[in-house]
Amino acid sequence: MPISELNKDNQERLLNRELSWLEFNKRVLAEAMDLSNPLLERLKFTGIVSSNFDEFFMVRISSLEDGSVECRHARAMARELIKMQNSYFLQTLVPELAKAGIVRVERRALNEFQLSYIRNFFQKELFPVLTPIAFSENEKIPTLGNLALYLTVILQKPGISKKDFAVIEIPKNFPRMIALPQSTGFSFVLLEDVVSLFMRELFTGYEIVDQGLMRLTRGAEFNIDEDRDDDFAQVMSEALRARRRGEIIRVEISASETLTQFLKTKLELSDEVIDPVESWFDLKAVSNIAYQPGFDELKRPEWGPRQSIEFSNADDIWELIKQKDVCLQHPYESFDAFLKFINDASTDPDVLAIKQTLYRAGKDSAVMRALERAAENGKQVTALVELKARFDEERNIEWAKRLEIAGANVLYGVRGLKTHAKACLVIRREPEGIKRYAHLSTGNYNEKTARLYSDIGFFTSDEAIAGDLSAFFNMITGFSEPASWAKIDVAPFTLKRKLLRLITRESMRSSAEKPGLIMAKLNSLVDPIVIEALYRASKAGVRIKLNVRGICCLKPGVPGLSDRIEVTSLVDMFLEHSRIFYFQNGGDEEVYLSSADWMPRNLDRRVEVMFPIESKEIKKEMIQLLDIYFRDNVKSWKLGPDGSYQKLESDPKKRFRAQEFLCKRILEREEASLKSPPRELKPQKPKS
Repeated sequence: MPISELNKDNQERLLNRELSWLEFNKRVLAEAMDLSNPLLERLKFTGIVSSNFDEFFMVRISSLEDGSVECRHARAMARELIKMQNSYFLQTLVPELAKAGIVRVERRALNEFQLSYIRNFFQKELFPVLTPIAFSENEKIPTLGNLALYLTVILQKPGISKKDFAVIEIPKNFPRMIALPQSTGFSFVLLEDVVSLFMRELFTGYEIVDQGLMRLTRGAEFNIDEDRDDDFAQVMSEALRARRRGEIIRVEISASETLTQFLKTKLELSDEVIDPVESWFDLKAVSNIAYQPGFDELKRPEWGPRQSIEFSNADDIWELIKQKDVCLQHPYESFDAFLKFINDASTDPDVLAIKQTLYRAGKDSAVMRALERAAENGKQVTALVELKARFDEERNIEWAKRLEIAGANVLYGVRGLKTHAKACLVIRREPEGIKRYAHLSTGNYNEKTARLYSDIGFFTSDEAIAGDLSAFFNMITGFSEPASWAKIDVAPFTLKRKLLRLITRESMRSSAEKPGLIMAKLNSLVDPIVIEALYRASKAGVRIKLNVRGICCLKPGVPGLSDRIEVTSLVDMFLEHSRIFYFQNGGDEEVYLSSADWMPRNLDRRVEVMFPIESKEIKKEMIQLLDIYFRDNVKSWKLGPDGSYQKLESDPKKRFRAQEFLCKRILEREEASLKSPPRELKPQKPKS
């Protein structure tokens, strides 16, 4: 069903959010099916689609009213895309992988040596870990974990008609693919195949009547009482335990009709939540094949982020940031510049304090270790670790406890809101007095995702911005009222109002002789109030160019409503994550960066920051960057008023791929810097 047939109340003005998200995954799946991508790159995109659908069911489907028209259509479209994905994986990727020497070996194809190897692996490593849980037909099935893969069996003792049942969880702490010896390329068996092969050793005295595989998806949303006086980390830990018993949203199953019906009855499932699987389970885990050593001809050449020229040439990073603002584009430029910033701050005897927000820091976080070290070195460290960051809650709880032990002042977020802002403030004592250095970003303080996500990091010592951030941290760490910000804007207080004023101002300054122009790059556009403001601007003659990676509820190109609005989406090797907003402002151009997308959750229910770019050089760079994204005609898609996307057609002679161009540009800049004449020589003089 076309997206335009849903949302009856708003179908003339808004696209359906869930189906727009599914359209985004259709574009990701198209990358998996794009033959111009190397084979293992296509496999990676297949894994991304699989992971995205897990989250879609856990978060979005679980939030919809069960059985509603919206829920049924979202499930139907999701199933259609998953079926397309699985078919492509089995019919195209698996044969291509096999041709390249990457082969899943069936039992009958194992030679004696390989069979012996697998048996030894099972007995010595896997068998001690497996825990079959048996139950009778009249007993309740045990609680099964979210996104865990289970082998389900029907058992029967010889000569006895009574049947018993058991489930065996396929361990997550083993590789999913078990490499086989005496094979060329990469031959392997799946872990579930190994368990199935030697399963009789788990049930001695029984015959195995039937067996099948299943994987449950549970709703990830939970309610927490933020007004409880208990330790909030404990409250979150309890909520996470409750999540493991959340409502079953989907059951992927590969089993006989008898076993399927039995499980349906036992788990009290409706037909709506059961998805038969003909492909391999959990293609996200399977896609790890793409990271096998070797097979370089099947991979995209790995991109190594380049070191920042400014930071590499700086003898003193504090002096560098004091002299000028510095803006870095990740992953083209390395996140190492921020790591140097935070590491130097942790050991510099003149640094008095560090204040930082942390949303998704990562497992082995160099940023967290630097803050830990800073606290141990006697710096006053204040860390706002957001415990409500979905799917990173447990990891953030662990880091928060470590920072507390090191002596840092740790806050677990803001009551009733998620803190999604990306901000770091370093306070340093200098001969002239106290000086503050700030880093603001569109992306997380996570060195791993900084190699994979397109984001922007901004360093400044601007007194107004630094003063704003001091007030910002005072607000979120204490009982301070929201400030009257000099330069930044903060959600849920002033950010949305500022955006609406900027859009309205563009309308007012637009004329037939000199039409206004708004350009924005963001991940999602959902907020109906912002969308309506954009519609009004379009009617006032403002040209609006939007690059929205994922969900977009705005309908572009509708006569009389959004004639002057165009929406594109870019899906390529790096995940587009930066948020850049441009307003022509009658020629007095303004550019803003932000951690916030234009969604109600970001603008109304999260703590977010938007900040201006005032350096002429950096402002010019950001405007050029927006232009680069809008020029892409290789990996970009155009949104139509009905909610469907069409891949932009490119003339081979005028081919322009934004991410490829940005990689080449940073290499050219690096090469040019190496040819530059040496900096001014500064003799070292003895101190008097």
